[in-house]
Amino acid sequence: MRNLAAILCAATVLCGCATGPDWKRQLYSFSTPADPTNSDTQSNTVALNRVAISPLFQSHSFTYRTAENSYEQDPYAGFLIPPERALAESIRAFMRAGAFGRVVEPGSGLTPNMVAEVFITELYGDFRKASQPEGKMELHFMCYEVKDGMPARVVLDKVCSRATPLNGKTPAALMVAWDADLREIMGEINTEFAKTKPNER
Repeated sequence: MRNLAAILCAATVLCGCATGPDWKRQLYSFSTPADPTNSDTQSNTVALNRVAISPLFQSHSFTYRTAENSYEQDPYAGFLIPPERALAESIRAFMRAGAFGRVVEPGSGLTPNMVAEVFITELYGDFRKASQPEGKMELHFMCYEVKDGMPARVVLDKVCSRATPLNGKTPAALMVAWDADLREIMGEINTEFAKTKPNER
């Protein structure tokens, strides 16, 4: 009984002193664009084969950066599904609605002639400046051709980073900022991919 009291006391202190947002159990996922698909505008068949996240930010729980080398994880706010899967669904939709055209779903019987891979290097709420909280996201996007079932020439290799101010220090505001980050990043990726004119090769 004494141990239970000690645990409850520690939990109370943790919640009272946390620098993160309100401590309520909430689950989130990334949004997807409502734009129509552009599968007829490209002759390519593209597969998003891999979306990986830095081990620092792989947790279901939201991560908050509180100092240069200090982070906290929110036990009451996080992703509905593993964040790499949530990001993959949204990234695939942005690719399909943008310049990539025909983007196949996982397990499709179609053989892609182009493959994309994404590595998320940053995904956190930046609370180092209490008066200026931000949602931070950085991703490395790579797309390459596939010939005879093997990786071939790299078409696009780009690192994009965004920091969007939060409207409030809450998990919901952080999710809105991350959505804005991803929308801007994928807009840049689609623009850069269109410049490569892959359907003319």
